[in-house]
Amino acid sequence: MPTTLTLDQAFRRFVDQSNLSPGTLRAYAQAVQHFYAFLEGSRTAQPLSLAGPKAASRSLRRLGSAPEDVNLLTWFVSYLGREVRSANPKRSKRAARELRLEPSTVRLYGQAALTWFAFLADELLLPKGFPAAAAIARAQRQLRTYVPASQARDSAPEPPEGLGDLMHAFDAPAIPADLLLKEKHRRKLEALRNRALMYALADSGARISEILRLTADDVSGARLNRQGIWAVGVRGKGRGRYGRQVTLRFTRPTLSAMREYLKLRADPGATALFVSHAQTRPKSRGQPLSANAAWRIVQAAAMFLGLSHIHPHDFRHWRATQMLSQGVTLDQVQRFLNHRSIRTTQLYAKTAERQVDEAGARTSPFAE
Repeated sequence: MPTTLTLDQAFRRFVDQSNLSPGTLRAYAQAVQHFYAFLEGSRTAQPLSLAGPKAASRSLRRLGSAPEDVNLLTWFVSYLGREVRSANPKRSKRAARELRLEPSTVRLYGQAALTWFAFLADELLLPKGFPAAAAIARAQRQLRTYVPASQARDSAPEPPEGLGDLMHAFDAPAIPADLLLKEKHRRKLEALRNRALMYALADSGARISEILRLTADDVSGARLNRQGIWAVGVRGKGRGRYGRQVTLRFTRPTLSAMREYLKLRADPGATALFVSHAQTRPKSRGQPLSANAAWRIVQAAAMFLGLSHIHPHDFRHWRATQMLSQGVTLDQVQRFLNHRSIRTTQLYAKTAERQVDEAGARTSPFAE
């Protein structure tokens, strides 16, 4: 029976069938480790059927045998906020003992547990005696009331400096003249691919997972509208086939860069737009570029320019802040970036207040 799975096996099943990014899965794995610690060591968890030592090896079949199990996820959220200490290496041991998890981390770990259990419920892996819908609903209310969104994050991350330069990092690649023709061609392909990738990230502000879902056929059939925009639909953020459809928007320079790359590639067998041209891994050539590989491309270019800690998602923050600082309305930025809620877009409006302050100082009647 499916419910003979242990907790650890159930989480591995979730990971195997998920299309979440490696970074997100690492965060979810940390959340699950806290979940195990909650079951093994928290007094609050003692009435639960899964409580006790070696929680990871406990069978899901136990779940629902105790009436208190409906509070399993709710009590876990409370545990994260009240009992778990932050392991910040920059703080002294004494200070670390007094430091709770950041509210945003509580929300992340709590939502990770909810997502995991929602998956198990969808896959019919939970015992019939466990009230999954009620348990998830209670925990969702707990997340909203215990750690309000405004407390968890009141502004978006400030975009790092240098992204405008990074966007053009592959405009004029230096390819040594003494290379063999085959290697020259490969490096030229990589440069054109990387330029199109940088343009796409900066132009659309899209998530890297969305960019990597573009196909060669999308570009072949692309047409600019009267506003000079190519709008294309792809599957966006979400697990597996349940990712919602989003619209990405690109301007002529990005579309031209994509077409120049495809023209040189001339590989009708590769359906993905962005593929590997690795020199050291010939078997992966022509295969879709992974999110990790795209991150390494961005990071290597940033380091070459003397920048550091740049992530492809930084282009998303940068694009949102740029649009808002130029007077684009919140609802237009929301639709451009495919935010589910305008509250997310408002976080970037707070980031853009720095430009408002600069404009106020620059235009002050006392500026002279």
